[in-house]
Amino acid sequence: MKTEIQYRKAIGGALLDKRNSMSEDGIKATQEDVAFQAGISTRYYGSIERGKVTPSVYTLAKIAEALQMSLHELCELIESY
Repeated sequence: MKTEIQYRKAIGGALLDKRNSMSEDGIKATQEDVAFQAGISTRYYGSIERGKVTPSVYTLAKIAEALQMSLHELCELIESY
Protein backbone atom coordinates (compact mmCIF):
# COMPACT_ATOMS: atom_id res chain seq x y z
CA MET A 1 0.00 0.00 0.00
CA LYS A 2 1.38 3.38 -1.02
CA THR A 3 1.53 6.28 1.38
CA GLU A 4 -0.20 9.57 0.58
CA ILE A 5 3.12 11.09 -0.45
CA GLN A 6 3.83 8.16 -2.77
CA TYR A 7 0.37 8.54 -4.34
CA ARG A 8 0.85 12.28 -4.84
CA LYS A 9 4.17 11.62 -6.59
CA ALA A 10 2.65 8.81 -8.67
CA ILE A 11 -0.25 11.05 -9.73
CA GLY A 12 2.13 13.84 -10.67
CA GLY A 13 4.48 11.55 -12.55
CA ALA A 14 1.64 9.87 -14.44
CA LEU A 15 0.15 13.22 -15.46
CA LEU A 16 3.50 14.56 -16.61
CA ASP A 17 4.23 11.40 -18.61
CA LYS A 18 0.80 11.49 -20.28
CA ARG A 19 1.10 15.19 -21.08
CA ASN A 20 4.58 14.69 -22.55
CA SER A 21 3.43 11.74 -24.67
CA MET A 22 0.58 13.87 -26.04
CA SER A 23 3.03 16.60 -26.98
CA GLU A 24 5.21 14.02 -28.76
CA ASP A 25 2.12 12.99 -30.74
CA GLY A 26 1.62 16.58 -31.86
CA ILE A 27 -1.22 17.40 -29.48
CA LYS A 28 -0.79 20.71 -27.67
CA ALA A 29 -0.59 19.77 -24.00
CA THR A 30 1.02 22.44 -21.85
CA GLN A 31 0.14 22.73 -18.18
CA GLU A 32 -1.92 25.77 -19.11
CA ASP A 33 -3.84 23.83 -21.76
CA VAL A 34 -4.65 20.92 -19.47
CA ALA A 35 -5.61 23.20 -16.57
CA PHE A 36 -7.89 25.29 -18.80
CA GLN A 37 -9.60 22.20 -20.24
CA ALA A 38 -10.04 20.75 -16.74
CA GLY A 39 -11.40 24.02 -15.37
CA ILE A 40 -8.70 24.45 -12.72
CA SER A 41 -5.93 26.98 -12.28
CA THR A 42 -2.56 26.44 -13.89
CA ARG A 43 -0.94 26.92 -10.49
CA TYR A 44 -3.07 24.16 -8.95
CA TYR A 45 -2.43 21.81 -11.87
CA GLY A 46 1.30 22.45 -11.57
CA SER A 47 1.14 21.61 -7.86
CA ILE A 48 -0.60 18.33 -8.70
CA GLU A 49 1.99 17.48 -11.35
CA ARG A 50 4.83 18.23 -8.90
CA GLY A 51 3.24 15.93 -6.31
CA LYS A 52 2.62 18.72 -3.81
CA VAL A 53 -1.16 18.29 -3.42
CA THR A 54 -3.64 15.43 -3.58
CA PRO A 55 -6.49 16.19 -6.00
CA SER A 56 -10.03 14.99 -5.43
CA VAL A 57 -11.47 12.21 -7.55
CA TYR A 58 -13.65 14.82 -9.23
CA THR A 59 -10.58 16.88 -10.17
CA LEU A 60 -8.79 13.77 -11.42
CA ALA A 61 -11.81 12.97 -13.59
CA LYS A 62 -11.74 16.46 -15.09
CA ILE A 63 -7.99 16.19 -15.72
CA ALA A 64 -8.41 12.75 -17.30
CA GLU A 65 -11.01 14.18 -19.67
CA ALA A 66 -8.67 17.06 -20.53
CA LEU A 67 -5.97 14.49 -21.30
CA GLN A 68 -8.39 12.60 -23.56
CA MET A 69 -8.54 9.49 -21.40
CA SER A 70 -10.97 7.89 -18.98
CA LEU A 71 -10.60 8.15 -15.24
CA HIS A 72 -10.10 4.39 -15.22
CA GLU A 73 -7.17 4.69 -17.66
CA LEU A 74 -5.65 7.46 -15.57
CA CYS A 75 -5.97 5.38 -12.39
CA GLU A 76 -4.27 2.43 -14.08
CA LEU A 77 -1.45 4.72 -15.19
CA ILE A 78 -1.08 6.05 -11.64
CA GLU A 79 -1.06 2.54 -10.15
CA SER A 80 1.66 1.41 -12.56
CA TYR A 81 3.85 4.39 -11.69
